[in-house]
Amino acid sequence: MHAWSQPIDPLHGIAVSAAVAALPLAVVLVVMGVLRKPGYLAALSGLICSLLLACFIWQMPVNLALVSVSYGFVYALWPIMWIVFTALWLYNLTVETGKFDLLRCWMEHHASGDMRVQAVMVAFCFGALLEGTAGFGAPVAVTSFLLLALGFTATRAVTLSLIANTTPVAFGALGIPIVALAAVTGLDQMKLSAMVGRQLPFMSLLLPAYLVIFLSGRKGLRDVWPAALVAGGSFATVQFLVANYWGPYAVDVLASLISIVALTCFLRVWRPKESVHLHTNASRSVRGLTLRDSVHAWTPWVLLALVMILWSYFKIFQKFQ
Repeated sequence: MHAWSQPIDPLHGIAVSAAVAALPLAVVLVVMGVLRKPGYLAALSGLICSLLLACFIWQMPVNLALVSVSYGFVYALWPIMWIVFTALWLYNLTVETGKFDLLRCWMEHHASGDMRVQAVMVAFCFGALLEGTAGFGAPVAVTSFLLLALGFTATRAVTLSLIANTTPVAFGALGIPIVALAAVTGLDQMKLSAMVGRQLPFMSLLLPAYLVIFLSGRKGLRDVWPAALVAGGSFATVQFLVANYWGPYAVDVLASLISIVALTCFLRVWRPKESVHLHTNASRSVRGLTLRDSVHAWTPWVLLALVMILWSYFKIFQKFQ
């Protein structure tokens, strides 16, 4: 297999080359969003398009292209699908044991029953925890279901979860986006983490406020802006510190945990003057939620977060050996 150097501008025009490079993504979106075909067909179409462009436009050797595809499959099956599988296993375990319903009750009780605060707590804070530990669509799926259980409509629950996932997804599950970028480009992983960690916190600070505006407009933000500020501010601060001084692995995990704790403590001393409630047919009353129930509700997710934090510590320790 001979060496091959990827040309940056194979069509002798940056705009044209960039447009052609974006074709696989466009194919995936058209097949899935316009033609309404299953995800595996959309992914296969995008893969075929990428192979054709790599071989005929970028002049990549066919054998090297096939080896790259094989490497992609292996990489997807082990670090990525393994994370997704264990995340789904943990979610199903919490559902079967009743812990997920306890978590729903905890969210409803500790978010003061206000739908805007619940959206920040569930979609942003808890969603970021799931993004840091599972990622790859699991946060949107789980938080959407949790919002549905709290009384949100399906469309609103999914939209809120998708919007809230915009900043945590930059680091993703175990920092895989940064780790993969460093592996592909050869750039220093810690420097990449630091640069992302210096830009993203500004968006993280504003994202809870944007969620509230999307949900209830500017008037809603005037009512609950302190909660949005506490959630976004605590998350952004920890995100900046961890990304710059710890590395990419546990950024979302630590930032989300601190944000959940900060918002929960803040809601003990502050409540919105006018709460907006949702009508829900939840079978379990939040008034019966004891300290034991709260511990049981959070135990699976806290244990998962602790494992991820310890794992990230050992990864960094090994790196500097």
